[in-house]
Amino acid sequence: MDLQELEHHYRVIDMMLSMHSKLRDDNQNLALTVNLVLLVSSVILCTFVFIDPELLKFLKINTQISQITIGLCSNIAFVISLIEFRVDWKQKAERHGQACEILGKLKAECRGILKSNTTVDPQIVAEQCRSCAQILNTLPKIPDNKFPSLKAYHKTKIELSKIIDLHPGIPVWILRITLIYHSFKKLFSRQNP
Repeated sequence: MDLQELEHHYRVIDMMLSMHSKLRDDNQNLALTVNLVLLVSSVILCTFVFIDPELLKFLKINTQISQITIGLCSNIAFVISLIEFRVDWKQKAERHGQACEILGKLKAECRGILKSNTTVDPQIVAEQCRSCAQILNTLPKIPDNKFPSLKAYHKTKIELSKIIDLHPGIPVWILRITLIYHSFKKLFSRQNP
């Protein structure tokens, strides 16, 4: 095993770190959204359950609307609770977060070897390559149907980072649009020789 294999592991680890970070963030956002919708529907449900019918008449709210709202909110709360119980986005986010911590440490170890100013002992490189392969096999798997979009996310992140380094004063959203424009331009210029 040589430095080229370690460089390959480094690139894979970097990509996996981006992928698990994205999955962690997406799952955290889904969990938060579900919790907020559940909270809002529960508040509305409690409000309409305990409200005095005389107050509804005073506010000129039909009691049937109140009953429909109670039924709708209770069904929403029930369905969301079932979905949250079944999918458990919080737990998925935690698993991907743990993977990010492991990958971050592994990436730092690989970088330390690769950026070393001295000649690296081939035995150390071989041990690091084995360690990388072993650890990568223990991490949560990236779903096959999400792999292409996550890889594109990672590659875009790298390119955007390079553009930001060149133009730090320009807002990121403008740089994103520029990146998309140049990507399309490159794609269509290859198709029309």
